[in-house]
Amino acid sequence: MDRFLAISPKSQMWLFHFALALNILGMVLTDMWVPMVVGAIVTTYLSIDALVRVRYVLPMKKAMRELEHENATLKRKVNDVEQASDY
Repeated sequence: MDRFLAISPKSQMWLFHFALALNILGMVLTDMWVPMVVGAIVTTYLSIDALVRVRYVLPMKKAMRELEHENATLKRKVNDVEQASDY
């Protein structure tokens, strides 16, 4: 799923949670159950998706980038040691 990049993931999370709260409030205060239930289901999915992204996926991607950088550095050092031992 493509992400809307003009707003940060954390702001998206809060926006979707706010939309979910408004949907639940709308269900309580109005008689439009069918549209509100559909909206609540959609915003629940978006809220959970955004929460998982902010809490788990983004930190994992950052850790993976750091590990890849460390791996590349170690490979360079191993190659340098191997080249130095050839002489």
